[in-house]
Amino acid sequence: MKTQITIIAAAVAFAMSTGASAQYWASGSDSTIYQEGNSNTNAVTQWGTQTSRIHQEGNSNAATVTQDDVAGIATTLPGQNKSGINQIGQTNAATVAQLGAFNDSTVYQQGNTNTASIDQDGFKNLSVSEAIGNSNGTNITQVGKFNDSYAYLEGNSNSATVSQDGFENKSVIEQVGNSNITEVTQNGDFNDSYVHLNGNSNEAYVNQDGYSLDSTILATGNSNIHHVMQSGYNHDSYIYTNGSNNVQNVTQSGYLWGGNHNSNIVTHGNSNSNTVSQAH
Repeated sequence: MKTQITIIAAAVAFAMSTGASAQYWASGSDSTIYQEGNSNTNAVTQWGTQTSRIHQEGNSNAATVTQDDVAGIATTLPGQNKSGINQIGQTNAATVAQLGAFNDSTVYQQGNTNTASIDQDGFKNLSVSEAIGNSNGTNITQVGKFNDSYAYLEGNSNSATVSQDGFENKSVIEQVGNSNITEVTQNGDFNDSYVHLNGNSNEAYVNQDGYSLDSTILATGNSNIHHVMQSGYNHDSYIYTNGSNNVQNVTQSGYLWGGNHNSNIVTHGNSNSNTVSQAH
């Protein structure tokens, strides 16, 4: 599982290439907007030393960026948040709100009627959202320090939601197909989640609350449903699904003194159902 999170490194490169290029030691905020098309709208509000880049090609696209320092705290390098938004197509919408310092976000939308919402509060959080297709939606919320989130949606009507609160949590979501849904919630420190859905109408729900929890979901096919809920310390869940109409459920809980739980489910075929519940 840990190797899967190295995809974040590619996300970082993407963020740096499409996002802001100003130096961290710059003084004052920096905003650049480039538009080709009609009826596009943008609103940028920045306080402190922030950087925003918006690129739009098409019609009726909308972008909103709000970046601010940590309220009520004096800093020698206030803000230094960076936001990059790139929209190609029609009626795409992106909203970015960043509070704190050294947060980075990148939104890339290619197609029509895609939506993205990024909300980061803290220090050195990174979010990357890529959508290629139509009517895809991404919602990322991160609170804390050094949290990373990467969402890639290719197809139509896909949905990805990420909520992370803590220290060094990592989430990677990849969806290729149509009408797939992924929801990841992580609270605590050093939790990792990797979800890859290839097909149509697949669902993945991950809820992790604790320390060093690990979840991997890999699915190829249609109409597969996955639920993973882990709490405590250092549990590991791995699910591989190849087929259609399969249902997988994993629940693991417990803390260090009780030992670590591990669950591995590999399914080839259709209409299978598996439930794992481990606790102490």
